[in-house]
Amino acid sequence: MNPVTQAIYSGLMAGGVYALLAIGLIVAFRTSRVLNLAHGETFAVGGVTAGLVAGMGVSKFIASIAALVVAMLYAVAVDQILMKPRRHLPISSLILITLAAAFLTRGVLMVAAGVDPLSFPRLFVGPPIRFAGGAIPLQGVALVAIGFTAAICVSLFLVRTPLGRKLRATAENPDAAELLGIDTDRMRLIASAIAGLLGGLAAVLLVPLTSIDYQAGLGMTLRGIIAAALAGMSPALAVVGGLSLGLSEAFVTTYFGALAQDPVIFAILIGVAVWQTRKIRFGGSQRA
Repeated sequence: MNPVTQAIYSGLMAGGVYALLAIGLIVAFRTSRVLNLAHGETFAVGGVTAGLVAGMGVSKFIASIAALVVAMLYAVAVDQILMKPRRHLPISSLILITLAAAFLTRGVLMVAAGVDPLSFPRLFVGPPIRFAGGAIPLQGVALVAIGFTAAICVSLFLVRTPLGRKLRATAENPDAAELLGIDTDRMRLIASAIAGLLGGLAAVLLVPLTSIDYQAGLGMTLRGIIAAALAGMSPALAVVGGLSLGLSEAFVTTYFGALAQDPVIFAILIGVAVWQTRKIRFGGSQRA
């Protein structure tokens, strides 16, 4: 087996997941101006839901649909129940509220599902595809294809459709958008629903290849933030950010071991933060 080829395959699969998480995070951030630290919990909630439902003997397709619905409802609930009544608070306070929501969700998942990892059958089964000394399962191929396609479609939706342009207007200037007759509260609701749906989709595609437990959300939030930062908080570049992060993780794991993964991820986050603030540090300004 060629380690370089296998690392590329692993990086593509991880990159598809990170692209979905990144674009969901970006869409929600740009409409609310709040970095949602509970965003990765949509992945955890969706994956745990699919695992629990499939464990009841239900079809894996129904379990997947349940995961998507629950993840979307979770994201909407965080926005409507926790964030909407408190939009007058400082952004720093709202970010702390999302962090509290993440830890609360983590506890609820631990009670509901226990501490043992969960998984469910693959949606796409068959012999793996072997090419150039590497192998990728059909579920992995579907993950890469669906993940990147969904991320690209959301980017095009924001640019090419009237509803997408309303979301962008709300992100650019909420006050001006309201003067133009745009219901900004509705736009934020739609943005959170999209973010939740993408987080659930990431879980449905990835969890059958690995497993998930109650504490998976915070790690996915971190990776979504890094991928979004690599993309410059631009939906159009979310695929590039996710792919860059996924490939970096895969090569680090292949050549330095899994224990080196988190230190490298934090180093990337620090490097991106320093790079993104260079204009501010030298007297300029930069908008998210």
